[in-house]
Amino acid sequence: MEQVACTLNDGQMSERRQRWHELAVRAFVERTETPRGLRLVFRDDDGVEGELRALAALEGECCAFADWSVSGSVLDVSAGSDEGIAALQAMFRSLG
Repeated sequence: MEQVACTLNDGQMSERRQRWHELAVRAFVERTETPRGLRLVFRDDDGVEGELRALAALEGECCAFADWSVSGSVLDVSAGSDEGIAALQAMFRSLG
């Protein structure tokens, strides 16, 4: 069974949330729950794909229970357990 956990401390988590918030304010379009996680779509503005890739790579390090995939300005995140899927969907609930 996979362990569903984030390895960030409170300060790191606050900083990460701020980066997601800034990206969302700038370019967020929609959030869709999928059978294995969720999809986040952003406008294809300058710098969005780069920041999305950077954030996905960082999330992949601290939330290794999930698969983080970026294609253009779209992020697909999936997990292999019901607990992981629920955690992912809750993680970005404020975006949609």
